[in-house]
Amino acid sequence: MQYSRANARDWVRNNLKGYLVTTTTALRPDHELDVQGIKDNVEKFLALPGVRGLYIGSLYQEFWTLTLDERKKIADIMIEQCAGRAHVLVNVTENCAKNAIELARHAERAGADLVMCWPPFYGPRNNEGVLSFYKQLAEATDIGIATYTTTLHELGFYVDIELMDKLADIDTIVAAKEASLSMARYSAMMEAVGDRLPISAPLEEYYLFGKLTYPSRAPDFILGSSRPVYMQSQEKPHCADFFDAVQRKDFDQAQQSMRSILRVANELHSRFLARGQHHATLLKYISSLLGFAAGPVRPPLTLPSQEEKELAIRVLSENGLLPATWDRVAAE
Repeated sequence: MQYSRANARDWVRNNLKGYLVTTTTALRPDHELDVQGIKDNVEKFLALPGVRGLYIGSLYQEFWTLTLDERKKIADIMIEQCAGRAHVLVNVTENCAKNAIELARHAERAGADLVMCWPPFYGPRNNEGVLSFYKQLAEATDIGIATYTTTLHELGFYVDIELMDKLADIDTIVAAKEASLSMARYSAMMEAVGDRLPISAPLEEYYLFGKLTYPSRAPDFILGSSRPVYMQSQEKPHCADFFDAVQRKDFDQAQQSMRSILRVANELHSRFLARGQHHATLLKYISSLLGFAAGPVRPPLTLPSQEEKELAIRVLSENGLLPATWDRVAAE
């Protein structure tokens, strides 16, 4: 790591830039890891406009369907393939604190810059217990930890301001991904702890609001966004254009780029968030249309419906985001 516990938070605020994009897990037809596909995908993720980092092991990587050894192996493969060209955040979320510690220590040894750890996602939970969970993790490793606060029912626990204020007292809690999908909650979180802890909004509509309203507090990075994968292309780099415009304070251009993003997001992303969950397998299917290695999914996940596949093809086509070489037969 390039920082000590004492300066971890400053390092994050000063060094992370741009999008840290969520990644997917390529599987072979027999549902085992597609190692070459995972390596090839790293190159494709790094080539996405505006991407300056990788978020390994996110929800979109179907982490709860993987063994601990597989999660470690994926981190090893992707960090080695990245080879220092971008910052790396590794998800170590687990219900069991010992497992989270094991994954965090492994990520640190493998060369990750940070880890992401959600609150435990199953069973009875309260602020006191979740705080103890994070303290145990922080005491067991020196790597910086990002936390996640969301109202989505797929997690079922919201890190509120009271808890976030206490988490901000832990020296290696270095950032928070704020995905409450509520401008009121996002604003309140920025007001309460944004001076001490970088609060990263993963959606452009919230990120722009943060930069306009809290210019000295809103960080210069977006932790864990899937949108750069399929809401832009090399020819139409909407996400990169948006981020660059915000950084140079050209907010008119940022709004134009954001509208291009939202034309896709409203159909293929936000509508599922409004139902309380991410549609992880739809992103995997879409990524296959764009040339990424994908493959099947493991139970209990299921592939998108035919209607959802057709919707994805239509929306991407209407927005000029399907590559000329895409194959409808192969996509079925």
